[in-house]
Amino acid sequence: MVKMLQKPKGICLLIVICIFAFYPITVSGQKPLVFDDALLFSTEEKIDLDTKANELSDQYNMDIVVVTTNDANGKSTRAYADDYFDYGGFGVGENYDGLLFLIDMDHREAYISTSGIGIKYLTDERVEAILDRVFEYGLSQGNYYGAAMEFLNGAEMFLEKGIPSDQYNEVEKIKVPNRITEMDVIISLIGGLATGSIFYFSVRSKYKGKSNSNQYSYKNNSIVRFTSNQDRLVNTFVTHRVIPKPQPKNNSSKPSTSGRSTVHKSSSGRTHGGGGRKF
Repeated sequence: MVKMLQKPKGICLLIVICIFAFYPITVSGQKPLVFDDALLFSTEEKIDLDTKANELSDQYNMDIVVVTTNDANGKSTRAYADDYFDYGGFGVGENYDGLLFLIDMDHREAYISTSGIGIKYLTDERVEAILDRVFEYGLSQGNYYGAAMEFLNGAEMFLEKGIPSDQYNEVEKIKVPNRITEMDVIISLIGGLATGSIFYFSVRSKYKGKSNSNQYSYKNNSIVRFTSNQDRLVNTFVTHRVIPKPQPKNNSSKPSTSGRSTVHKSSSGRTHGGGGRKF
């Protein structure tokens, strides 16, 4: 009797296993997008930020990441932010669309790194506007959670506005530092020796074999002539002319800088935009 009761249970269990095998259930969960390596957030704050970041990422189909660190591994804040995004596997699609906000306690700097379509959404002007919010409503008071949340709120505001109609990318101009090479030192030494030698031999030739005549013979060496000069006013002229007002320059051919996104290459070779500010 017991065997007969166990047999149907075994069959039912086998059926359930087969159903799950052919129709697996997908368990939905949030993708980790907040990495508090500097331990600046409480558990509740981290959950709030992660929830907000996931909502925006899902809505605009990009990765929006928040990172804190105490050690930039010898990199600049910008390089650390770009590399964290690139080598962390973030970015949606073939252009790696996304945004990253870094609070770098090592260099005491906040930085926003943009990638893919994120570069178009957050122009230089918009990045500065978000940083204003970050500092005004959080970072200036040491409220790191408030700073990170203001980044997400500012990003959401500009994502809702869409890509500016005058948006364009401009490659960052790299300033080459002035360095003195070995050749510069050699040329300078040769030039200095040549100039000094010419001056030395020129002065020496002037003093060599000079006569000892009396240089203080005032009768032979002095000439005095007295003449009278008078200035007479002959005529006067008064000239009038109209000074034209300067005309405003026509800059219609130059693109407006309000839509500019300054971009650069990261160590991975990808293109990034963004900006940062010390605190």
